[in-house]
Amino acid sequence: MVMKQKFYKFSLPFVFVIVCAVAANAQKNDEKPLSEITDFRQKLVQAIEKRDRKSLETMFAEDFTHTHAIGRVDSKAKRVEVILMGDKTLESVQPDEIAIRLYGKKTAIAVGQTTIETAVYRWTVVYVKTGKKWQIAASQATKF
Repeated sequence: MVMKQKFYKFSLPFVFVIVCAVAANAQKNDEKPLSEITDFRQKLVQAIEKRDRKSLETMFAEDFTHTHAIGRVDSKAKRVEVILMGDKTLESVQPDEIAIRLYGKKTAIAVGQTTIETAVYRWTVVYVKTGKKWQIAASQATKF
């Protein structure tokens, strides 16, 4: 009986430490993809500023689609062309607000709000990780 009590006294704090370590590790694992998405978004802005077609084409998935507030849908090629024309887009303007949620280690969804001139847009962007790099798979904007 004494041995059993000592075991419980020892094992409970040990289990607590293990649980805390696992939780901390899970949090660190979540932080890495979030920081990767943040870095990716900064590189996207840099590519837009430089009008770097090659970089932009690698940042959008081959089957990328963007759904405009009016319902028009752009392909990857059309979206890259619009960005390269220098028009202000959701990708080129700093968002007023943004929240990024992770779904596993290879999918992230960003939702936010951006003001372009006098128009305010709510938007969603889906990021996917293919191999070691993130790409934009889809985006959508709603004007309000």
